[in-house]
Amino acid sequence: MSPRMLPRRLAGVVLSTALAILPACAEMVRNPTKRAGAGPLFQIVHNGKWGFMDRKGHIVIAPVFGNERDFFHGLAGVELNEKWGFIDEKGTFVIPPRFDEVRDFLDDLAPVRIGRKWGFIDLTGRIGIEPRYQAAGEFHEGLARVYVWSKAQCGYFKYTNEDAPWYAFRFFEDRIFDSGGCAALDGRMGFIDKGGVEVIPPRFLEAQDFAEGMAAVWVDAFSKFGYIDRTGAMVIAPWFNQAGPFAEGLAAVETSAHAVGNQVVDTAWGFIDKTGALKIPDRFQYAGTFSEGLARVAIKPGVSEGYIDHDGKMVIPARFWEASDFSDGLAVACANDCAYINRSGRAVLRDDAYWPFSDGLAVVDSEEPMVYINKRGRRIAPYAIVK
Repeated sequence: MSPRMLPRRLAGVVLSTALAILPACAEMVRNPTKRAGAGPLFQIVHNGKWGFMDRKGHIVIAPVFGNERDFFHGLAGVELNEKWGFIDEKGTFVIPPRFDEVRDFLDDLAPVRIGRKWGFIDLTGRIGIEPRYQAAGEFHEGLARVYVWSKAQCGYFKYTNEDAPWYAFRFFEDRIFDSGGCAALDGRMGFIDKGGVEVIPPRFLEAQDFAEGMAAVWVDAFSKFGYIDRTGAMVIAPWFNQAGPFAEGLAAVETSAHAVGNQVVDTAWGFIDKTGALKIPDRFQYAGTFSEGLARVAIKPGVSEGYIDHDGKMVIPARFWEASDFSDGLAVACANDCAYINRSGRAVLRDDAYWPFSDGLAVVDSEEPMVYINKRGRRIAPYAIVK
């Protein structure tokens, strides 16, 4: 629930081992939580086929798809016969399945992959931005992240962008669960607008989506993370080992760390404001993103997670070995067992909690099959059924 992401310069040796293990369990750890802002329907999976139910647990769209995404702008990406298209909330194809991969319509354009190139389509399925990128993200605040590279390495083999396997054509964070451990050898990220103009040309080794007017970027192998504005200007100097997105006016940053063997130790996390000043001192072993007024922090390795407010005050003591961000007024927190806690830190629902609430429902796996529950703990319907 709160992965300790290593700085990319320290992560290689750890990821090379982890990548050999993760592909086999990737489907097992798929997050069933509906994305924030998604439409009224909830995903279900029955015997390996995906569909949708309503809030009361009634199946609205029969589980017949090989894969699916959430609804945005009334459309959800679904996979049928190894091709992706988009359906409406009645299950009717509005955009026929002809793409190799898709992302969501967070705006009125959605990224799609055709072969080994990503472009964008509009809500009618018309190509709005021609496919020419090796990876592309959804639009955030009017700009979309794009990735270009000509050479990549997957396991022991080297490829070009004309013959690399399909799983190479994703962002780094999306490829962690893919076999082969692909990594671009000359990759650069930038940002385009809805007209397809590269308003911030691809020049960063790594970049995050824009949030609250800024995006964290890593310029080159000898630099650290800083923040750019929508013009591409570096407005917060690059001196962070790791940097998270801005939320509620603050961003979590790691100011120092070093590795001993495969372990990263002595990390120092704090929060900066939009001037780059440390608003909350870097005294934590880990820090998450602010959500609903609180942020997860760890004060020491082991049983150490709690929550702070915008002033850095520990309002929920660090007594958990694992915790999640707050969503829908609740968070998953694990001490002796896992429970949903409220903003005062009190456990209000114990049900083998693991996945956070979203739009009033959460998935729990205390029994077979995994089921949706509401905030009263009432079983609504199965999320996953395997017969």
